[in-house]
Amino acid sequence: MIDVHTHAFPERLMNAIYAWFRRDGWKIPYDGKQTEELFTEHRKQGMERFFVLLYAHKPGMARSLNDWLADLATVHPEVVPIGCVHQDDDVSAETEYCLGELGFAGMKLHCAVQRVSMDDPRLDPLYEKLIAFNKPLIVHAGTAPRDYTGTVGVRFFARTMDRFPELRVQVAHFGLYETESFVRLAEQLPNVVFDTAAITPETLNHWPGPMGWPPAEQWVEWIERLPGRVLFGSDIPFLNGHADVKAWVEGLPLSQQVKQEILDTNARRFWNLTDPPRS
Repeated sequence: MIDVHTHAFPERLMNAIYAWFRRDGWKIPYDGKQTEELFTEHRKQGMERFFVLLYAHKPGMARSLNDWLADLATVHPEVVPIGCVHQDDDVSAETEYCLGELGFAGMKLHCAVQRVSMDDPRLDPLYEKLIAFNKPLIVHAGTAPRDYTGTVGVRFFARTMDRFPELRVQVAHFGLYETESFVRLAEQLPNVVFDTAAITPETLNHWPGPMGWPPAEQWVEWIERLPGRVLFGSDIPFLNGHADVKAWVEGLPLSQQVKQEILDTNARRFWNLTDPPRS
């Protein structure tokens, strides 16, 4: 199995993020666990590869986070490192550093945390560099769990993809709460995929949003409209666990082949994971 959406941060920052989730009323199954403990959990759950996604909530911190992750990935070959950049940094230089010198697999953009819309022109160099390196972006562009910044939503995604249609994008959390609109756009954009991070009834019901919890038949319909373009992600450590999201995937009325594609094959194809982890 491959988990394309997990997080790890240096201990002080990780503890601050845990504290934010606690104040906001979230149940955190891995509350307080630090990087090495989380990586042990990934291995126990049978993860051959797991993506570590960073994000920078203020300018000036991306470089130290990216260097930290690069060091981590040299020690843990299972890690697929995904870099970060803040819109008020030198976006072009930091993205070039991550994708070039550090050799990261792609970049992460968290529009809500960073309080930036995806179509903000400050981010143009990020997209241009990703296209030049032929590497993907992972973006939290949907309105789930709630739109508290006014910077998320399918309209920003659509405007960006109009300008950068060749951009390879993994949309986090299946584009909730505007999944239908994201899927309609993706049907015209073959380089767009979705991940299942935090997709469980318990998570969605914490902030039910405008769509409620879609029935299994609706999820199946979305998945079948996007053959090969749904990837397994857990969102560990902040929400859910591998078993929660895996159980949801396996409980859907889909063929075993499609389920295996979600849990493993689709990630290998989209992210070009052709080689086993370095030993």
